[in-house]
Amino acid sequence: MLTEHPAFADKEPGSRYQISCPCPQPPGQRRRAPGTCDPSSRSTSPHTRILSPRIPVQNVTTAPGRSIDASGINARLLAAEPPGWTAEELLRELLTRPARVVGFDFPFGVPYALLCDPKFASDIGSEHGPFLGWRSFNGAIAQRLRLTDPLDFTPFAPWRNPAERARLWTKRATDIAAGGQPPLKDKFQATFQMTLLGNVLLSQLWESHKYRVLPFPGGRGDGEVIEVYPGATLRAMGLPSYKSRPDEAVRLGIAACAAAGIKLSIDLRLVALACRYSSGNAKTPDYDVADAFVALCTAILHAENACRPALGPDPARERQLADCEGAIWVPTITAGAPT
Repeated sequence: MLTEHPAFADKEPGSRYQISCPCPQPPGQRRRAPGTCDPSSRSTSPHTRILSPRIPVQNVTTAPGRSIDASGINARLLAAEPPGWTAEELLRELLTRPARVVGFDFPFGVPYALLCDPKFASDIGSEHGPFLGWRSFNGAIAQRLRLTDPLDFTPFAPWRNPAERARLWTKRATDIAAGGQPPLKDKFQATFQMTLLGNVLLSQLWESHKYRVLPFPGGRGDGEVIEVYPGATLRAMGLPSYKSRPDEAVRLGIAACAAAGIKLSIDLRLVALACRYSSGNAKTPDYDVADAFVALCTAILHAENACRPALGPDPARERQLADCEGAIWVPTITAGAPT
């Protein structure tokens, strides 16, 4: 999950979509594949994987002729050393230039069983009983995790207890439906730090009264914030394994938009970058920009009412769970997988 691809969408005519670039590696830290986290309880920098790559989708229009070009924020993608974004910079961008839709690729919540567990709350010093709902969980994280350098995850150490993994490494209903990772998994395909830092961002967006965080009830604002997952988007479009096929991932993202009546005009240099840029190695490539492009397409589709929450075989019950746990949004539009 995450791996950390925000996407913004407005509906104002005559503007362009914007993609951005991976965040820089903190000094002295070896490069990590996106979606992984420092196993220590203290991060080296607020330049976390949550921001890598960052994709603002600016001004999704309702008229034909949408453009994804290399101007504005997108120019950063073509720099020799693409600069990244800190959490504070990303917040400032979202609050000063509000968007209609913001999509983030990280887990917004945790399983309902943990929200109802008094020990889960008391382990980080909460004195008000179990969280029960997302907003209480979200607020407790925001009170304990500051956007400092370095980030300090020490208050959440009990949630990383190896002896408690059977309880803590559980999935939400939407993770099961979409094939996502457990939100508090802190090893291997780790999501732990992304979930926590992401909730600090969500809390501030919620409290700005400029955004509603879906599908959670309440909140105020004209903007919407949704959880996306590029892997789930591509599986919904018929591509179950895409990490070594960035060209097909990009093609399917464009095809899904076309199937929804959204014709994209794209700078081919950005397509080429999405197909070649990898933060991994030859054995295990990780095509960050392709992931980012798919997240962008998911946000565009949501802005055009062509997404749905990923739910399991009991949608009525899982919609109730989603009010507390959150939900990953996937396209309602399908596009054929490559042969």
